Amino acid sequence: MAIHGLNISMAVFTGLSAYGLLLYFKGGSDVAKATSLLTTLSYLAAIAACIAGIGFFGVQLDRRKSEERLEEEARKAAEAARKGRRKPVKEA
Repeated sequence: MAIHGLNISMAVFTGLSAYGLLLYFKGGSDVAKATSLLTTLSYLAAIAACIAGIGFFGVQLDRRKSEERLEEEARKAAEAARKGRRKPVKEA
């Protein structure tokens, strides 16, 4: 879930940013003056939510990867300990 949330947040943020840049290059300040306060605040809220989502899901993904790394290290240590207890084969 963390990877999907992170991808969605980044995609929406990128889309909103690209849309804002396209509006700016098309009409510049005229377009900015023509938009209502509600529209501007909704874009601002969506961008803030995307940034918060990127932060939240990024932390969740980092936690999950560190847990997987610790599990892998524990598995390798247990495997090494198991191999260390075996008696070596005598060569004839």
